[in-house]
Amino acid sequence: MKKTLYFIAVSFFFILVVTPLLMMVGRSFFIDGKFSLESYASVFTVSTVQLLLKSAGIAATVAISATIAGGFFAFMFTKTDLRWRNVFRIIFLAPLFISPYIIAVAWVDFFVLLGAGTAFMYSIGGVIFVLSIIFTPLSMIIISSSLANMSASYEEAGMMFTNYPQVLRKIVVPLNKPAIFSSLILVFVLAISEFSVPAFLSVRVFTTEIFTQFSAFYNYNQAVSQSLVLIILCLALLLAERLYLVNAPFLSVHLKGQRTSRMELKNRQTPALIIHVLYGGLILGVPLFVLFFQSFGGNAAVFTEAVGLLSSAIGNSISYALIAAALLVLFGFIFAYVTEREGNKRIELILLLTFGIPSTVLGIGLIRFFNTASLNFFYSGFGIVIIGYVGRFLFIAEKLIANALKQIPVSLEEAAQISGAGFGLSLRKIIFPLIADGLFAAFVIGFIFSLGELGTTILVYPPGTSLMPIKVYTIMANVPQSLTSAMSLIVLLIILAALGILFGGYSIINEKRWSRAS
Repeated sequence: MKKTLYFIAVSFFFILVVTPLLMMVGRSFFIDGKFSLESYASVFTVSTVQLLLKSAGIAATVAISATIAGGFFAFMFTKTDLRWRNVFRIIFLAPLFISPYIIAVAWVDFFVLLGAGTAFMYSIGGVIFVLSIIFTPLSMIIISSSLANMSASYEEAGMMFTNYPQVLRKIVVPLNKPAIFSSLILVFVLAISEFSVPAFLSVRVFTTEIFTQFSAFYNYNQAVSQSLVLIILCLALLLAERLYLVNAPFLSVHLKGQRTSRMELKNRQTPALIIHVLYGGLILGVPLFVLFFQSFGGNAAVFTEAVGLLSSAIGNSISYALIAAALLVLFGFIFAYVTEREGNKRIELILLLTFGIPSTVLGIGLIRFFNTASLNFFYSGFGIVIIGYVGRFLFIAEKLIANALKQIPVSLEEAAQISGAGFGLSLRKIIFPLIADGLFAAFVIGFIFSLGELGTTILVYPPGTSLMPIKVYTIMANVPQSLTSAMSLIVLLIILAALGILFGGYSIINEKRWSRAS
């Protein structure tokens, strides 16, 4: 049964996600049925190289700033006695659950309200600023997990001979270099692949250029040739760190680390709290306040108009995201189980490489593959949108579930098998109850990410279909900023409401499960 499920899951993933990407690259080497490298001539032009260097410079700056900020907060939450650190940790994770373009809209509004103009936001500096806010939580998670798994005995031994700043420099940082390096690599790949923020802020980068070549100029071959440059860069970096990233404990749920020591802040407690409160206000308080103010401060009718514009998109967006989240959990569990219980790491590496493909590139590959007479039922319906979501986020879902499985001893399943329980019964009675948190986390993350996905969706969504990110992006250039803000606020409120419903429902289910068990 296990082998059959795995074969079916792998077959579907390869046919629907991997094959379109391979065919996209393969077709780019042929013009009118003949092998040609003509499409790749544009890759080596001065303008293309300059654009790539510009995009890489932005991504590198974001990676460094996000890793420094994320590392600092990870240290404060994991290695100090900072008060209310769990509350701050939840607040600081908020940007992961807010669509990137919403954060961009909010900060544009903020500078408008200050009367400072929007020149900074509609620039490279604005893109770096917004992307750093978005990716700092990811760095925080990666480095926190590494710090939590570091034994306190190393620090205690060091403290016998020197002070803690020296221990931090000589022991803590070196032992956590793999996590720091992985944070830099992963954030760089995500930043250079990001489409929605530079597109909204009108900053030309490699992903927006690929999108323009394909959607505006219908220059498929040039779009693919430029895509291949970005793919090679991203995959090279991911492969360089593949051993750590594939086996990393980040994105885990209730990670059980080793015994860890905490530094007493003492008289530094108040300054530390001030820093955390200010940063929490920066990443969550400011966006919420300015979106509310822009939506209701001038004319409440703007909010009503925004509701009317989005009304047709809300149902589609939520239903598509729910379907995608369910599939992400299903495929994620199958791949995670094979990875952790069978020791087959190859599929996880393939998921990692697929995750590194920029969203616009994935969209182009899906269009070229499914836009045929035989596969038109996918192309003209919502199926291609779901496939795009699964292709983008399956690595994250698999990692969440795999890290939950790591915490369950194999002996429990072996004992069930000795007792005569089959694989299906072991899943229902042992595995699923024990990894319920991991499955739920994968569902929530998959749902939220799918709900806000723009790069792939804007290319593959079928005509006549209305989705919230597409609706906001396509009309924001032709409507007042207040209307864009109101629409972004509605999307944000829907996300928060969905999170509340999901977490509330899961809590009720958990209470009933534990009450029955007792």
